[in-house]
Parts: sequence; C-alpha cells; structure tokens
Amino acid sequence: MARLVVVSNRVAIPDGKGGGRAGGLEVAVKAALRHREGVWFGWSGKIARKGEASEISTVTHDTIDYVTTSLGAEDYKEYYNGFANRVLWPVLHYRFDQAEFSRRDLSGYMRVNEHFASELDKILRPDDLVWVHDYHLIPLAKALRARGLNNRIGFFLHIPLPPPEILTAMPNHERLIPLLGEYDLVGFQTDGDAANFARYLAKELGAPSHMSLRLGSGDRAMRIGTFPVGIETHPFTRLARRAVKTPFARQVIESLPGTLIIVFDQLYDSQRNTQDD
Repeated sequence: MARLVVVSNRVAIPDGKGGGRAGGLEVAVKAALRHREGVWFGWSGKIARKGEASEISTVTHDTIDYVTTSLGAEDYKEYYNGFANRVLWPVLHYRFDQAEFSRRDLSGYMRVNEHFASELDKILRPDDLVWVHDYHLIPLAKALRARGLNNRIGFFLHIPLPPPEILTAMPNHERLIPLLGEYDLVGFQTDGDAANFARYLAKELGAPSHMSLRLGSGDRAMRIGTFPVGIETHPFTRLARRAVKTPFARQVIESLPGTLIIVFDQLYDSQRNTQDD
C-alpha cells in the first residue's frame, strides 16, 4: 500500500515534543493515518536564528514519521503572520475589511511553500499519495510539480471559500488561486464552497462551472469535491457523560430545571493540548 504523506502548516506529534498545536486539523488527519504507513510533514513551530539553516527533525510513532522543519524569522513574519493570517484568513472568511496586503508577505508565502517542496522532494517516494491541508499551502502542488514529482496530490481547505466577487478583489488572486489546478483533487467542507471555486474558475479561466469539474487533460486532471469533516462521536459521548457528573455541572442543571443545557468538558482540551491554528 502506498504511503499517505500529510502536509500541513503545523504537525501534531503524539508526545507533544516539537509539534505545537494543530487544532481541528488533527481530527481529519489522525483517522486517515491510524491504519497505514505514512508521513506527517510541516512546520515545527520553531524559528531559526538569523544565519542558521532550517532544522529538520523526525519523530517516529507507530507507523508514522512526523517530519518537521523550522522557519526563519522573516519566513515566520511574511508567510505565517503576514500573508496567511493577514490576507488569506480574513478574505476567505468574507472579512475583506480586515485584510492587510503586502507584496513582501506574498513573496515570503511563496518562498516558504518552495522550502516545503524542497524538503518534501527529499523524502517522497514515486507512489506516495500526498494530502495537503489548508490555505497556508495553496502553491505547494505547483512547487512539487516543478521539481518533477508526478505523485497524486490532493488539497483540502478547512475554512470557507468565498464567491469569486470577493476572491477577485484580492490583489494577486490571479497568481494564487489558479495554482489549485495543479492538484488532482481539491476538497471543500460544503457544496457552497466547492461551487464558489468552480464559479471562480469559470469566470477567470473559462472552465465549466459545475460540481463535477475536471480541469486539464491527458494523464492528469483536477477534480473538485465536497468532504465535510466530522468528529469521532464515541469519545465525545463519553466525555459528555463524564462532564454531566461533575459537581459544577450538577449545580448548573439543578439551577435551571427544564432547560436544555450543553456541557463542554474543558478538561478534554487541556489534556489534548490543541487549539485551532
């Protein structure tokens, strides 16, 4: 069976050493990696000092290799704090009013994606299935293709994708969004997000605007799909039962008779040590 190589901005290493916090992404990835050999690659959360080379680290747990790389201070400033979080995050959440644009940040964003591609090029096997996650890594497939990799590469966006009327207002959208066409499969959370992407391609590239869109010809063509990410319900059911038995929960329930109450167990978050990133 081919390895599954997951690529994301951050990596959730099981023992917590160097992996930082991956948040809701972990839910989608862990189940896929549970029963097969694989690799999870991404940023370690470490920032290298000026003049230092990027540090590559590998931790193996069960059948999974967790491979992380550090970033330079400028990379962190421009790629992560800059273009990813000050442009893509607000724009993709329909908050164009909060976006802050900078050509330098876009250059840093592209540069870090090239760095990720260079490090992945060293470890990828010809039959690996590559699964790229979220808005931090939109250009990654293009960077990998430029290095001669013909692997199957999928992309999944964990946040919304707005309609083309918003996307086309973003400076350099024509340089960035069409790069998703380098993936074999582009997945979204909802049909609406997928339809917005298809509409963008129709408006900007003249592609057919329907959900079964295949962009390209020959041996490789990009497809669009909808794949809602859920949770594993059994662990959450156990947590809910435990939470209801706590003294605080009992006190709240008794003080509000006849009221529907949702109880969240904060202990779960602290034990998992995760948050959205």
